[in-house]
Amino acid sequence: MKVIGLTGGTGSGKGVVSQCLREAGAAIIDADLIAHEIIKKGKPAYEALTSYFGRHILREDGEIFRRKLGEIVFRDKGKLEFLNRCTHKYIAQEIARQIQEAMELGKKKLIVIDAPLLVEAGLVEICDAIWVVYADEEVRVRRIMERDGILLETAKARIENQKSWAEYKSYAQEVIDNSGTLERVQSQVATLMKKYG
Repeated sequence: MKVIGLTGGTGSGKGVVSQCLREAGAAIIDADLIAHEIIKKGKPAYEALTSYFGRHILREDGEIFRRKLGEIVFRDKGKLEFLNRCTHKYIAQEIARQIQEAMELGKKKLIVIDAPLLVEAGLVEICDAIWVVYADEEVRVRRIMERDGILLETAKARIENQKSWAEYKSYAQEVIDNSGTLERVQSQVATLMKKYG
């Protein structure tokens, strides 16, 4: 069973591609969901993040307000790097556990790690191939604004704080173009499932 790393910039539509892959029979490991879990109160990264960023990133119930944290880190590369250092090792540990579990069950054609920071988290080494989701920057900005309810400048800042398309493409074995229709994405996914599954 092959392990595929699925990545791409914010707003590229990795979630849509992931859903298409799930429907086509792949096991999906969602690094974003794991990241949300490990920053909860009582979990590994919570104390380090609240110590560094302060209590103003907390909601009334004491949990980290992810939107507020996102606004801070996407405007400051140093703070984003700190966040990543605090979380990546825990994310990698949980991903390794979920890969082992999926392999033991053996019911899926592929295991796909959906991870925006696949390279930064050191996950490339455990992947048989890297698939990168692409979308035009204009499309990405619109999606980010709609998804997160943020302003144009904030959406652009998020994109600028990530790798360039050239950098993403440099480690891709496959590129999935998600600038168009869902049917086009489904067609690309079907082709890749045949090739790798």
